[in-house]
Amino acid sequence: MKRFPFYSRFLILISLFCLLGCSGNEKQLPELAEVTGNVTLDGTPLADAIIDFYPQSSQEKSNSRTSTGVTDQNGKYTLMYDNATPGALLGDHLVRISKTDGGAEVAGPEMLPAKYNEGSTLKATVTKAGPNQIDFELKSK
Repeated sequence: MKRFPFYSRFLILISLFCLLGCSGNEKQLPELAEVTGNVTLDGTPLADAIIDFYPQSSQEKSNSRTSTGVTDQNGKYTLMYDNATPGALLGDHLVRISKTDGGAEVAGPEMLPAKYNEGSTLKATVTKAGPNQIDFELKSK
């Protein structure tokens, strides 16, 4: 009987682990569409604001997550469904926009009126056909 040297058995074992670890574990994503836009406050681009799109249909609420984006220095944002997947679920969303005194990375007092965040009245619809360029023109008063 021929025996494999240790390093051959080791390589075969590692290969099997890789094959098992890479097969069948792909997550099933819901149907998404890319969403971008601009946020202004009193006509000026709003930098470092956090944008959250909350799905509103009952099925989407129970089986999905919020899509989030952060505005750049020009007030532009792109929504992400998760860390690696751009987009948002198709359909209607409640939108919340928050800007804290310390920027997107530091918790601080909220700088925007509650009607844009905690008590948001903002709505948006994401469509499959797109383009989903959704801009928000906020007012400080």
